[in-house]
Amino acid sequence: MKKEFIQSDLRNILIAACLLLGLVIFGYFLINNYPGTNEKKKLTDATSTSESITSIAESDAKKRVAKTFNITAKVASIDLGNGKKVDAWTFDGTSPGTQIRVKQGERIVVNLKNELPEPVTIHWHGLDVPAAVDGVPGVTQNAIKPGEIYTYAFNADQVGTYWYHSHQKSAIQTERGLFGTIVIEPNKPAVKYEKDYTVAIHEWKTGDIKARNHNSEQDKDWDSYPSNHIRNEKAQNLEGPLMMPSNDQLKDLSDGDDYDVFTLNDTSEGLRLDAKPGETVRLRIINAGNNTHLMTLVGAPFQIIALDGRDIKAGDELDKAILPMGAAQRYDLVFKMPETTSVKLINVDPSKKMNRMLTATIGNGSLPKKPIDIKSYPWFDFTKYGEKEVGKFTIDSKFTKVYDMDLAEGVKDVNGQEKWVYTINGKTSPDIPPIKVEKGDKVKIRFKNKGEEIHPMHLHGHTFQVISKNGKPMEGSPIYLDTVNVFPGEEYEIALEANNSGLWMVHCHHLVHAEKGMHTMMNYEGVTTPFSTGDHSGNHPE
Repeated sequence: MKKEFIQSDLRNILIAACLLLGLVIFGYFLINNYPGTNEKKKLTDATSTSESITSIAESDAKKRVAKTFNITAKVASIDLGNGKKVDAWTFDGTSPGTQIRVKQGERIVVNLKNELPEPVTIHWHGLDVPAAVDGVPGVTQNAIKPGEIYTYAFNADQVGTYWYHSHQKSAIQTERGLFGTIVIEPNKPAVKYEKDYTVAIHEWKTGDIKARNHNSEQDKDWDSYPSNHIRNEKAQNLEGPLMMPSNDQLKDLSDGDDYDVFTLNDTSEGLRLDAKPGETVRLRIINAGNNTHLMTLVGAPFQIIALDGRDIKAGDELDKAILPMGAAQRYDLVFKMPETTSVKLINVDPSKKMNRMLTATIGNGSLPKKPIDIKSYPWFDFTKYGEKEVGKFTIDSKFTKVYDMDLAEGVKDVNGQEKWVYTINGKTSPDIPPIKVEKGDKVKIRFKNKGEEIHPMHLHGHTFQVISKNGKPMEGSPIYLDTVNVFPGEEYEIALEANNSGLWMVHCHHLVHAEKGMHTMMNYEGVTTPFSTGDHSGNHPE
């Protein structure tokens, strides 16, 4: 009898163990097939568990002077001018939010409190921060829930002009106003100036908020129609040595997406900046919108001293030049104020509405006369600007990893419905294979735009060097960027050293394009993440 009881107990234990194992297997299957989790698996695609992304940090933090910024994400009513007001999502009640301005070598500490009704993060655009603080929900952290406080900390070693924005549902949240500016001042400035101003371009939709949700909670499907769509017959017929589209071809360049207000900083009525005759002014221009904008300076010759925060070597003064600013890009200009007139930063996009709204007047003198031929000015070509010297890479350098990325857009079947999507090599995320690198790799990426729209391609966590455009090597100063604006028909080769371990997004910074499929990852071998993306986690990095 005792033996039978023991056998019965053993059977029960065995059955219980089998049931427990079955539950574990079922739970694993459920988690890995829950909406968004397959995306997580393909997003990171790590091959080893040797290093978690959360453990990647700087080693000398205690030696730095810390500058602390307490920032609150909250709703605020903003008067944009021209009779337009918007309930914006902001950092500290303004858009742009609080400027983070520090000295080279200091340590930035940001305590972000979320008073919004939805989760948020902060991504530090253009800064090669440690992966753990990159601000990408589902990859480097969980999105910060309403009521929570989250701390970011990193060293300010990269001098220059940068910006920050939410990377949680970034196509929606950045558009609503969740962005701010960053300036890291060098300890020994190469250029002296008396005035230093930062201006940020942004685009607004002031209508019904549901109407401007590209991927709202109520509608999970991607939109069926393209945004900011340039027809192929316009895009492919490029003219001149700078590959500059004509005015007719630019008809739809920057006035798509139904934006009705365009601002420099917080106003659409023209920004005014103080400067005295004879003073040297540094003007930092940030494109915090989705579209490419054409800007120029009237009233004084100017020099471009940096692109995307990175210095350019000995660039010549420009008198007549249009600056094509892709989404997320930055231009740093310096110029000397004339004795009697002011200087104007103006917009020369085809849209007259933008021409009126995107202006800044520097100085208090009489207004400079607007040239009647301004829209026929040549476009600035960074491939030929500045003093020629050998950079870290050349077109003939040897690379350990080479990747081609063909960029396009079109109609694709998504769950039985035809949707307008944006693709890399014919695929949309999460089906785009990640770039896989090892630390120390020399990496070349070729972006080729085979589509009809402009794609500003951004790589997180790395500075890259542009080594060729349309197969031709660079002719001027080495150009280092974090975002390259690829027009239809153009091809750029960029080069970088894999020197910042982590899991890094690569995406179009027209954030609607990224939301609709044009994003992938650059993953270091051996790096993993404990986080996941998708509805179950609440993490949405697009």
